[in-house]
This record gives sequence, structure tokens and C-alpha cells, in this order.
Amino acid sequence: MTIIIGSGAAASSGKLAEFSKSGKGIIIFPGANDTPESFSKLLNSLGLPAASSLISEKTSGKYFEFDEIDFNHPLFQNIFLQAEKKEIESPQIYTYFNLKTAGKGRSIISLIDGSSFLSEYNLSKGKVILFSSAPELTWSDFPLKSIFAPLLNKSVYYLSSADDSERKFLTGENVYINISERTLPQIRIKRPDDGEEMINLNEEAGSEFFSYSKTDYTGNYKFFSGEKLLDHISINIDPMESDMNYISSSDFDDYLEKINFKGPHTNINKDEDPLQIILQARFGSELWRYFLLAALLIALIEMAIARNVKKDVEGLNKT
Repeated sequence: MTIIIGSGAAASSGKLAEFSKSGKGIIIFPGANDTPESFSKLLNSLGLPAASSLISEKTSGKYFEFDEIDFNHPLFQNIFLQAEKKEIESPQIYTYFNLKTAGKGRSIISLIDGSSFLSEYNLSKGKVILFSSAPELTWSDFPLKSIFAPLLNKSVYYLSSADDSERKFLTGENVYINISERTLPQIRIKRPDDGEEMINLNEEAGSEFFSYSKTDYTGNYKFFSGEKLLDHISINIDPMESDMNYISSSDFDDYLEKINFKGPHTNINKDEDPLQIILQARFGSELWRYFLLAALLIALIEMAIARNVKKDVEGLNKT
């Protein structure tokens, strides 16, 4: 894994391309003195889209901020203390290159003009993480933000992985598959349930990546172009589903109130029969026992009344 800052590495771009295609990772930042021409020369040597222009606060009169962030990307896994509170404070970006993935990569962080601030590209077996702004305070205050160090650390770790098998995919997540070596306009997907699915790629003919979201089953997914295996991934169960820690009833009630749940709910103790409780909640309690008790009670009352009436009648007859 290597980190490149500036287009000065363009002189050895051939070696960089071989380095990446051999399965190694590269992180690229533009240099403070780069121009669209010099930076594009480096990008083109690696097969990446060129920088169309250099955007500056001096010409626009304002700084720029993050727009959309792909929190499902592995770079953001386990980077937040609370998974449900995924927020990143946007830096103030004064200068950056206008970069578009052009269907060849995956935009991870985009800017308000639709260009990509942070993107990922696959070069054969290797990966490239590309930033559009130099790590200079004259270009942005990104190096001062709390996200800078952990994001760079995660990028290094991510690119140092031997292959995609070391990445963790969970059920229900979107996965991105490199289909640059496809030979047909269709992708055949073999799922872990032994089912198969054919996807027509006419709408994504120019894309190097394919987004697949039907990851409901755990196990291995294989992606073919004809009989050629393009990629395979493993889908695992979210470990949160195996968390054996219990919460109290009051904590659960607080959670339902937090999500504004207005429906009925029933607590089932561990020593109760869940089936019986569920049936009772669905159909209500059986009332025959109460009617039987009422009938017995009425019968006793009737017998008592009948006995008293009989005594009164016998008393009248004697008189």
C-alpha cells in the first residue's frame, strides 16, 4: 500500500499501474501546486477519469461542503461510537479538482456540485482511493477535522486487505461488484440457496461496477459473465442479531416511545409459554371458565332460594 500526494509520481506511472494491478492499494491526494493537466496525467496513467477543472473559492466567492456520504462503504464500518448516529462534520473546502467517477468507480463522498470528493476505483486486483482536494490548509480545513485521521487510517487498513474476502458484508447490505472483465451484457448470479438470477446490464453498459442489493441469504454469492467467474463474496449475519444481553421492560418501553410506536405490545416472561401468550393476545382470553363458574354460582343461589321457599311453604301448610 502506498500514499501519493501530487502529480510528481506521474513519471513512474507505469510502475504505479503495475503496482495496483498486482493487488496493492494506492491512496492519491492532489498536490498544492497541481494543475488539471498535471493531475489528469497521473490519473489517466492509472486508467482513472481525468480532472475536468480546478474549482477555487477565489473564483466562486464561497467555500464548498460535503453533500452525500455513502455510509455503507467499508471505510465507515465501526468508525462511529453509535451506529445509528452516523454524522460527519463537513470541512470547508476552498479548492478542489472537479472529479467524476464516469461509471468507472464508486463515489463515497460527493460535493454539492455533484463531483466526488472521495472515491474508490478497482484496477484489476488492486484498489485506488482518490481525494479531490490536497491535504493543505490553503485548500481546505479537512486535515483539522476529527474525521480526517480515522478515515485515513481506515483507508490504509482497507487497501492493505489482501482481497475482497477480508471485507465484511452483512445481510441486507448493498455490495459493489467489479464487472470490468465481463464478456456479455448480462450477469448471472448464483445465490447460496442454489437459486440463480440473470441481470441485464444494458442500462449500466459503461459502468465498471455493479450494485447488488438482494443479499437476504447468508452464504456465498458468485457473479458470472457467461461461464466466467467475475467475483464472489460472502454474506454474514449481523453480529448484533446474536447479542445475548437483555434490556429491561422499562428500557423497551422507552424505546417504543422514542420511535413513536402506538400499537399494543405484550411482554412474555421466560417462564411463560410464548405460544399461549401469543394466541391469547391475538384472540383474547377464553371465557368458558368464567361462564362455568357463574353457572355454578347461580345454581347454588337457586338451590338456596328453592330450599328457603320450600320451608316457607311447609310452614304455611302446618298453620
